Formats: sequence, structure tokens, C-alpha cells
Amino acid sequence: MLDEYLLRRAQEGDKSALERLIRRYYDQIYAYCFHRVSDRQTAEDLCQETFCSMLEHLEEYRHYDKFRNYLYVIAGNKCKDFYKKKKTVPIGEMEEFEGQRVSQKPGPEEEISLRELVHLLPEELEEAVVLRFFQELKYQDIASILGISSSLAKYRVNKALSLLRKELER
Repeated sequence: MLDEYLLRRAQEGDKSALERLIRRYYDQIYAYCFHRVSDRQTAEDLCQETFCSMLEHLEEYRHYDKFRNYLYVIAGNKCKDFYKKKKTVPIGEMEEFEGQRVSQKPGPEEEISLRELVHLLPEELEEAVVLRFFQELKYQDIASILGISSSLAKYRVNKALSLLRKELER
């Protein structure tokens, strides 16, 4: 209800309502972008682009579902556009996930972070995993963000987990 109120006020030109909306979701959208691209500056840029795009289309937006999900859809599209432009991902430059490292093969030079493993998944599976475990969203919200059914969202997460387990066993 608060989002709907703030959106309506923002659409009427209330800058403080708009600022409250942005502050409310900024950290979540930044974290999502960071988990997708593994680079702080790029994540910041993508987050900024997400909110710029939201502002650009604010007048046309109609509150049907969770506003947060709308922002995740925009951010997901910005991340996809980033990778279309980039084409390659420098895995060696990725940071460790919460200080945890898992070994792909014996030997310290062969270690790979969990974030890197997730990043190696096919895009549709990676996005579902990031939303579920890094953003801690429910399957229903993931489905809404990705424009798929809840059962397909759950399938993608489970498929990704299966692939990650196989990779870890190697």
C-alpha cells in the first residue's frame, strides 16, 4: 500500500515521495546488479540506469503488482543489455562470495568462487538463482519478474542447483 501511495504522489510531482521510493529499493537493486555483474562500478552504473529508466516511464507506470518486481525487471534487462555489449566475462577478476571459496580441482590456483560458478550458468538459470538466493525472493516474485510461471521459476532454480552440484563434484 505504501508503494502505491508513494507512486501516486511521485507521479503527481512530489519529489520527496519519489526520493523515498528510490531509497527504499536502491540497495536491493544495487545488490541484484552486483550479483549479476560482479563489479561494483558496473553495478552502480546499472543501478543508476535502472532508476533513470523508471523515472523516464514513471508517468506511464500503472501499479498492478509489486513495484519492487517492476524494478527487478528493469534491472534484469539492463544487466542483459550490458552482457550483450560486453560479450565476455573476466572470471579471474570476480570477488569471492562472502569469503567462501570452493575448489574446482585440487590446488589453490584452481579455486573458483561460488559467484563465479553461478556466473557460468546459462543466463536464465543464473538470473533465477541470483533472485532466489542472493536477493532472497519467493518463487512467485521471481516468476513475476521473469515473466514465467512459479513452477518454471522453481524448475530453473532446481536445475541450476543440480548443475552447480555436478560442477562442485568435479
